[in-house]
Formats: sequence, structure tokens, C-alpha cells
Amino acid sequence: MIMPFTPVHLGFAIFIFSILPFVDPIALLIGTIIIDVEPIFYLITGIGQMHGIMHSTLGVIVFFIPTSFISWLCYKFLKLDRYLPKYKIYISLLSGILGLFSHIFFDAILYSEIMFFYPFSNTNGILLNLTSSRAVYLILGIMFLVGTIILGLKYFLRYQQKKKMEKEEVEV
Repeated sequence: MIMPFTPVHLGFAIFIFSILPFVDPIALLIGTIIIDVEPIFYLITGIGQMHGIMHSTLGVIVFFIPTSFISWLCYKFLKLDRYLPKYKIYISLLSGILGLFSHIFFDAILYSEIMFFYPFSNTNGILLNLTSSRAVYLILGIMFLVGTIILGLKYFLRYQQKKKMEKEEVEV
């Protein structure tokens, strides 16, 4: 079964950010999807493989710095510090690595051609068929739903608290 387009991986990032609010959500989100530049390139050009060496530990090494750089650009030009935790390079790098590894982890369960530990090993290893593809989709879907609910509640409660404080200031 083919992973239905890259956004399915975003469920992991949204869930992790909802329970670990100190992570860089932009680097985490980008990390979960940027590795799919490889299959997109393959689908457009027919060159390479659908899941080649970029879907491996080597891919994480190649992409973790650009992931953090893209996050920094988003923070700088979109002024995200107003809404999200302040950008910190080490948090961004670690968040990007977490997102990247999550992507190849879930793909390694689904696809035999994923070489998770490349360049150390050319085989998929123990992750292939660890669980069914249906279970992977369900897990990522539940992570998306739960993460969205948690974030929604957090932001709603923060908004309510801000309104209450503004009301108290007006009364004083």
C-alpha cells in the first residue's frame, strides 16, 4: 500500500508539539515532510528511486540543517515569535531531526525499499511490517486528531485567560 501523500506525516508533528510545547513546530512540521522531495522528484522526472537514500539516516543528515534554516526563515519573515516559542537553533535542529526520523520510521514500516540505517545497512531491517499499513494510517490519524484537540484547547484556554485579565484591568 502506498502512503497517501506526504501530509499524513503531519499528524506526528502536531501531536508532538501539542504535548511538548518547547519544540520548534515549524522545523518539526518541515522535517516530517521535506524528505518527500525525493519521491516527488522521482514522480516528475523518473530519475532515481521513489524511496532512495534520502529516506534513510543519510537523508536525516542531509536535510536537518536545511530544515532548521527554513524554520528560521519562517520565524524571521512571518514574525512567528508572537505566536510560537522563541526560535532557538539547537531546539530547531533537534525538532527537525525528530520530524525527519519520524518520517523514515513510519515509511520503513510500509515500504521494503526503505534503508532506514543506510549507510550502515542497505536493508530495511526489523521495521518492515512491524504493524499493518492500516495501523500506521490510524496511528498518524489519531495523532493528528488528538494533537489538534489538545492545541485547540490550549489556545482556547489561553485566549479565555487573556480576556479575563483584560476585563480585570478595565475594572480596576
